[in-house]
Amino acid sequence: MPPATSGTREARRVIAAASLGLAAVLVLAALLLRKLTYQSEPLFSRDHLLLRIGTGVVIGASLAATNALIVSRLSFFARVRRLAYHAVEGIEPRWHTMVVVALSAGIGEEFFFRGAIDPVIGRWFTALGFVILHGAIRIRDRNGLLFAAFLYASSMGLSALNAWQGLEAAIASHACYDLVMLLWMVHGAALSRR
Repeated sequence: MPPATSGTREARRVIAAASLGLAAVLVLAALLLRKLTYQSEPLFSRDHLLLRIGTGVVIGASLAATNALIVSRLSFFARVRRLAYHAVEGIEPRWHTMVVVALSAGIGEEFFFRGAIDPVIGRWFTALGFVILHGAIRIRDRNGLLFAAFLYASSMGLSALNAWQGLEAAIASHACYDLVMLLWMVHGAALSRR
């Protein structure tokens, strides 16, 4: 990878800071919502912690690898590959930036959606909020509709994982999925353009 310019370094800093800031806001909002709705059950458990985190990592990595493989191979997703490549083209993300972004999304979003929203309004409406947060509610074409449906199904899956293995597994799965997809965006999408 070529040496970074000061603009790409600054872009990475802004992205990392924004990711951490959004995660902090989501965690604080989740804590406030849990207090306002009198949710007192613990979010985390030490029982079989490593097994549950490992389950989340395997599920997240497997789904991301499968998704990346499908998007890389099918001509139907050529536009998605171009968008992925251009999303990271001028930033030149480094591994530490990708880890910060993936962990921030996994922790912040899962704490908020699975830890605070899901118990109050249920997984169906939580999934709708997940789609809205990711900006997929602006459906303009078939690709936008597919992306919204994918996000809705992902949220439902994360809610099911949370119910089955706990919030730690959902956080691990979400963070691992995002990390693998970011790696693909940086390396795989560029290779598939050639």
